[in-house]
Amino acid sequence: MKAVIMAGGEGTRLRPLTLGSPKPMLPLLGRPVLEHLIGLLKSHGVTDLIITLGHQPQAVMDFFGDGTDFGVQLTYMLEEEPLGTAGSVAHCGANLGGEDFLVLSGDCVCDLDLGRLAAFHRERSAIATLALTRHQAPLEYGMVVTRPDGRVERFVEKPAWGQVVSDLVNTGIYVLSPAALERAPKGRAWDFGRDLFPALLAEDAPLYGCPLEGYWRDMGDCGDYLGCVCDALGGKVKLDPGLPLRAPGIWADQPVPEGVALVPPCWIAPQVRLEPGCLIGPHVVLDRGAWVGEKAMVQRSVLLEGAGVGPHATLYGAILDRNSTARRGAVLNEGAVLGENALAEEGAQLLERVKLWPGQRAESGCRLTRSVTSGSQKGSLRFGDGGTIQGVLGEDLGPEALLTLGSILGTEGPVGLGCSNTPAGRMLARAAAAGISAAGGVSRTGELDCPVQWAWAAGKEKLAITLFVEAEGEGPVYLHFFDSRGLPPDRVWERKLEHAMAQGELRRVRAGRVTEPQRLELSVRLWAETVAHQAALGRPFLRRPTVGVGRDTPEDRALGLVLKALGCQVEDQWRPGIPAFSAGHGGFRLTAQDEKGVLLDSGQLLTLVTLIEMENGGGKVAVPPGGSAAVDLVAAGYGGTVLRLDRNGEEARGLYASLPWLWAAPSAAARICARMGTSGQKLEALMAKTPRFHAWRREVPLLSDRGRVMQALAGDRARPGSGEGLRVRTGNGWVYLTPLARRQALRILAEGPDLELAAELCDFFAQRAIQADRENCAQSTQGEAKN
Repeated sequence: MKAVIMAGGEGTRLRPLTLGSPKPMLPLLGRPVLEHLIGLLKSHGVTDLIITLGHQPQAVMDFFGDGTDFGVQLTYMLEEEPLGTAGSVAHCGANLGGEDFLVLSGDCVCDLDLGRLAAFHRERSAIATLALTRHQAPLEYGMVVTRPDGRVERFVEKPAWGQVVSDLVNTGIYVLSPAALERAPKGRAWDFGRDLFPALLAEDAPLYGCPLEGYWRDMGDCGDYLGCVCDALGGKVKLDPGLPLRAPGIWADQPVPEGVALVPPCWIAPQVRLEPGCLIGPHVVLDRGAWVGEKAMVQRSVLLEGAGVGPHATLYGAILDRNSTARRGAVLNEGAVLGENALAEEGAQLLERVKLWPGQRAESGCRLTRSVTSGSQKGSLRFGDGGTIQGVLGEDLGPEALLTLGSILGTEGPVGLGCSNTPAGRMLARAAAAGISAAGGVSRTGELDCPVQWAWAAGKEKLAITLFVEAEGEGPVYLHFFDSRGLPPDRVWERKLEHAMAQGELRRVRAGRVTEPQRLELSVRLWAETVAHQAALGRPFLRRPTVGVGRDTPEDRALGLVLKALGCQVEDQWRPGIPAFSAGHGGFRLTAQDEKGVLLDSGQLLTLVTLIEMENGGGKVAVPPGGSAAVDLVAAGYGGTVLRLDRNGEEARGLYASLPWLWAAPSAAARICARMGTSGQKLEALMAKTPRFHAWRREVPLLSDRGRVMQALAGDRARPGSGEGLRVRTGNGWVYLTPLARRQALRILAEGPDLELAAELCDFFAQRAIQADRENCAQSTQGEAKN
């Protein structure tokens, strides 16, 4: 059997380590990662290898040559332009001999049984077989759900916590038949995960997944690289250390000098200089020519060739690339990285995950909180549970981060850019606009000052991406993003943005391509009239509804404008006999009081809007993953259909975007008021027609892994379920469980025909979650004790 090793990626997430060499050439215990992978294939009798190259190909070819020195035969295939993972392998077709073959990523570290994978493939007569491994937190991987016989049922690419119903992830190692690649189109990019495997699944072709025991880790970023090093030292992966074992857990080319304290495991290459009083280990790799000064402490760190640590310096969880130096008294914390020839001067402190790009310098005595890339600094922003990014101005969010963010967005096409009408909002928006211009992009601004208004603008103008900076008062700052349909972008896009921000590189163009912001001719009045017109039911009012709407927030003021445009009489507040509406969360969550003052939450109002849609002949709605089960009951009563965004993919997103009253508070309020006006009914009477479902919510803090708790709760429901979170039907009630993204906790929403049943269901599943959490903690403790 032949094998194809994909080694053409740029390794952007591993920067600055990959700025000077390709990712597969990063050293692991003194040898390139790719050399360890070639050794694994050789141990399984696979010696005829094809390596696909793209980024810095000469470095790989110069080192490995024709493969003779490594006991294999190597053929190189160079990509003139990116063809995607499947496309690059299909490009090798003429060299594969028409037989089944292995495919591996050139940047993974593993000791999996590839023979077992090939045998499984033959036993199933599969067209493609994926090597699967178990991972407790598969958020950064492709999760695979299979039947008991291994046949693949579905894929979840980089799942959110709420989608973790299996712990099997795709390793990027496959056995393929030649027929699998016949589907790859000529001359354009084609990926395994995004294109080929979904196509095979749609055809019901024999696509299988084979769980394998052993070690596997994707060397995706600097943290993963350090993790691979520590796992190799700890014996979790079977690799040849290549050095004599001088003492338990100590591999060294020469005897260790006196006066040096070593805590195993450590790996010390030739020509390393260790001065008296230094403390090395545990989990330290010192590559050829590295040096550590007197009374320095280096723990859980990697010093590559020629890197040095001065006297009294402290490193924990750091990586020093070739010929970089941390001078006397410098402190490098977890995740800190010095690029090639970078310098942390005397007494400099690099906080967690701070990186110096090659040749950059941290000044003496400085305290760096952000990375330095060619003189600029980066921000570190991550999406939360609501699809927005939250930060605190002056702490984890500032103009530097918005400048970098703008430069990334500026490469995607026209960027809508709005902000709160506050000094902080305008300042941050100006920073984002500067980044967009610096990248050669075009920002489009306007007078709209509320997130929900900019969602409408994004869809109307078909903007590639839209950013709204919400900064009100002294509270948190929220960054809202919308795609060309006005919806929050999907999870894949969010992850791409997070990874790009983590690199911290400013995208720049030459002076002739720098742009000026453009003004969108969209007024608040036009927005309000358009929303009111879309939500109207096309029939004259029997009576003009009188409603209460506050004016304290931009969202409520916007809501009031829409209802006035609809023809409602709008008062400033609720009073007996009239309903009142309020918008929150940027204008995307509607709450209300009926004529008697009964509070109605967003779930109840979504059920009412669904009822109106069904009565109006719509027949089909799309709702978020946690949408009330009452929506399903309403639709069922009319023979209608309910799609869920996490379950029904693009069809659901398209329908959702076309029905803004399902997700935008002003549109929903206008739709309800239009129904009140055309029917002459009160809000109280309309709500009486919806199912009486009561909800009870609870959050359960967790000590163990969220994914494992979800898997325990899913049980046999893992296979038929899909999407984000877990929905459970139990008797007359429903329970929706989803892990939180920002906190180690599980959110439980229970619904039932009465509040007592909803509370009982909520408490029951909370106790199950607590028990699963305890069992996971106990298993982890036992595992640590054995190790």
